[in-house]
Amino acid sequence: MKKAFSFLILIFISMNSSLHCQEQFTTQPNRAENIQVLLAKNIDEALLEIKGSHVIFNPQDGTRISSSMSAKRFMVRATPSGIKWGGEYPGIHQIYVVPKSKNATVLVNGIEYDGAVAIFKIKNKINIISDVDIESYLKSTLTPQFPYPLENEVMAAIAIAARTTAYSHVKRNKDAFWHVSSDDIGYHGKAIIQPDSHVSNAVDRTRHLILVLSQEGENRPFAATWTENSAGKTAAFHSVFRKDWWAPKQGVLAPHAALNREESKWSYKISKKELATLLNISTIVSVDLYTDLDSKKTYAVKVKNANESRDIDFEEFQKAIGKENILSNDFSVVLRNSEFVFTGYGKGFGVGLCLHSANYMAQNGDNAAKILSKFFPDTFLLNLSAMSKMATK
Repeated sequence: MKKAFSFLILIFISMNSSLHCQEQFTTQPNRAENIQVLLAKNIDEALLEIKGSHVIFNPQDGTRISSSMSAKRFMVRATPSGIKWGGEYPGIHQIYVVPKSKNATVLVNGIEYDGAVAIFKIKNKINIISDVDIESYLKSTLTPQFPYPLENEVMAAIAIAARTTAYSHVKRNKDAFWHVSSDDIGYHGKAIIQPDSHVSNAVDRTRHLILVLSQEGENRPFAATWTENSAGKTAAFHSVFRKDWWAPKQGVLAPHAALNREESKWSYKISKKELATLLNISTIVSVDLYTDLDSKKTYAVKVKNANESRDIDFEEFQKAIGKENILSNDFSVVLRNSEFVFTGYGKGFGVGLCLHSANYMAQNGDNAAKILSKFFPDTFLLNLSAMSKMATK
């Protein structure tokens, strides 16, 4: 099914018609320009609307089911024999709805999305997947994260890093029915995109540029994240998130953030009882930290009571206590009377591009390429558009 789905992506693309890089990009022959985003999983029904002409395909074998020049708006749901969207499609358990023109739009439960939409029936439930151009996907996911502009070269670096991560998702999950989940990524469709905003301009200005890291004979896109303030040093991706995702294996010093370390200091107090409640534990006797030896960043927390202990990764721990309370994973904790006191520095997970330092670098004249090379050592910028042209010669 996945191969057929990939084939239909090519149909959709055909219907809608470098700075320092290696000479070859070994993943380029299978280069994806779209990313599949899971919008809804295992639901009974959804309101699917397409405004304008469209074609419906069967991802199972790539055959055309129907086409229409007019709009269509119905609930889509699974039936015992297949899928129903207005009319019934007996014996068909997945449909791929493709706009025929740029003016046609797709809406799922009232939210507008660029690109096509796939509906898969699994055990009388449906999954809905948005098949969207990566450039539009970046504008949608970055817009709520950066409501205010940073330095132009920093915004360009962020756009390149985000695009690199998106291509990494596609490559690592190439045989899956979807690459990312909208809930995990924060994908909100087309409506929030502002065409002339600082985010859209940064994405457009860096179009097709990604970072690659040479590993095992391949030049791979990787998880290229950022942190608001590293407090002086970044950690390697795997040392904090405990997974590889093809990212560089070392962090770097961030002198500008180091100078700001004391100013970035934060503190938070919480009673033993309240902490136990937030973590859904009966009682807490002590809290210990698992830290990366090189960067001193915390990647997990061990909470103990009289009878047992529980390990919680930092992301889950921060979410439970509140991002507004635990600002970063560069912290220590002590027990004073009946309160735990957390004292830390910086903001964010301390991995990847340090935005605080990047802003100073940009103000000193460094461009996006220089900024990225600082925080992602041994990587190269690659222009996918140029590589595509080379491949067709």
